[in-house]
Amino acid sequence: MPSHPPPLVGVPIKPFGVAKQRLHPRLDRVARSRLGRAIAAHTLQTVAVAGGDAVVISGDSGVRSWAAEIGFSSEGEGPPGTGLDGAVTALQKRAMAERRPWLVVHADLPLLYPADVGLVLEHLAEASAVIAPSHDGGTSALGAYGPVVPSYGTGSYQRHLRSLSQLPDVRTVCRPGLAFDLDTVADLDMLSAAERASWIRNELEAIDSLP
Repeated sequence: MPSHPPPLVGVPIKPFGVAKQRLHPRLDRVARSRLGRAIAAHTLQTVAVAGGDAVVISGDSGVRSWAAEIGFSSEGEGPPGTGLDGAVTALQKRAMAERRPWLVVHADLPLLYPADVGLVLEHLAEASAVIAPSHDGGTSALGAYGPVVPSYGTGSYQRHLRSLSQLPDVRTVCRPGLAFDLDTVADLDMLSAAERASWIRNELEAIDSLP
């Protein structure tokens, strides 16, 4: 069983208010910004509680300043126009330079628990790579010891599986906290009925009460 040093856990974050356009018209720009900050903070804090070395990946100075305010370091993303793939590649380069594994966890996981992240970290310590699918066929978590060509976007889970197929031990983790990422108004409605989402319902009520 391989023994790896602690992984670098990257959480990519877009500029608040710009992301989550599909939540309009339910939430305006100010509300989306507030909700995005709350969910991103929840994800970062959950990773930290689980024992992960969390770092924000963002090309936005406002996001990086916000990360510092709540106690997290940040890493610049890849070249302009490379999107999430470029951000993940940047994280991989830093992790490999530090001779440790890397893990990318999406920022928009409102049902994420420390046990979810802990299980991913446990598998990553034992295997060549680990991956967690989102409910819509995307990839909510991806990690390895060496380089992996990222291919995010619609249907990315299957593409990443194919990319990882040459590795000797790839673990898939399927848990509600990792599968549910907030993207659409329908997702927002699903949260209203989720037993584990009381904190996000409180946040939405606070947003609704804003003048």
